[in-house]
Amino acid sequence: MRYQIILLNKPKQPMIEKKRLFNQFKTSNADIVCLQEVDADYYYNTYLSYFQSKGYDGVFKQKTQEKIDGCATFFKKCKFSLKENHSLEMLKNGIDLLNRDNIALISILTPFKNPDKQICIVNTHLLYNRKREDVRLAQLQVLLAEINRVACKITNDPPVILCGDLNFTPSSRLYSFLSQGRLKYEHLDIKKLTNCGSQKIGKTFLPKELYISDSCQYLQELKRDNCIEEEFFSSGTLTHKFAFKSVYNSDEFPKVRLNSTCHNLVDYILYSNIDEKFNKHEKQELILLERLRLPTYKDCLKIGPLPN
Repeated sequence: MRYQIILLNKPKQPMIEKKRLFNQFKTSNADIVCLQEVDADYYYNTYLSYFQSKGYDGVFKQKTQEKIDGCATFFKKCKFSLKENHSLEMLKNGIDLLNRDNIALISILTPFKNPDKQICIVNTHLLYNRKREDVRLAQLQVLLAEINRVACKITNDPPVILCGDLNFTPSSRLYSFLSQGRLKYEHLDIKKLTNCGSQKIGKTFLPKELYISDSCQYLQELKRDNCIEEEFFSSGTLTHKFAFKSVYNSDEFPKVRLNSTCHNLVDYILYSNIDEKFNKHEKQELILLERLRLPTYKDCLKIGPLPN
């Protein structure tokens, strides 16, 4: 389960929203909960104590640049132990594509029923700016590299669940990049990643000094024999080894396009098994059994505003 919590200024609305959210948490009874845009004070003074009273433990990461909100991940203590938790700051000084306050949480959980296995839970909130797809792509490249770094430390690379407000739609190149594992960025528009526009991206996307390759891996994590370092950079194409698949089929997306405040689907639950052969679900360590139905437009008219 994942949920976005919008920060509100009106004094009465937070209490109403709090009641709605807690009712939703109680009804869902999820084993793992990922929240975005959580006010730091609310996390420590409200949400943490609430979830602890229900048998959960939690981790939190606040955004940088003095922002007051962040991401929170909760998990049931009776079902999981926290093996590792890593927080990622996407702000990189001196790099224009990475000068924003966005962050991510990467948590490695061990199920008590299967202690020899781990699962990687990623909770993030990418940049909201419809005109800057390039910034979101840069953030994704850094995030995927960090997921890979954390996963490489675990024996038998764990399956990954990626939750968050990614701020791009299912029709975007970024969604295709996550699901297909490849994006040719060379010659695309420098900001919107379209074929139109006078300013084009060259062969280099992120600067080499970050040591993040075009395969979305840190250089030190690459384990290839007889390879030349230059081959990992400035290829004009990004790839990754996570076969991400949405919990919801793509043909369901248009039915709910009017349900969110921005009139597009931008929030996702994606799952993956790491695959060295790229994007072929061969391991199947993580299988979708069931999920909640998305609300339709008529549902939203009937029940009124959702908690967010």
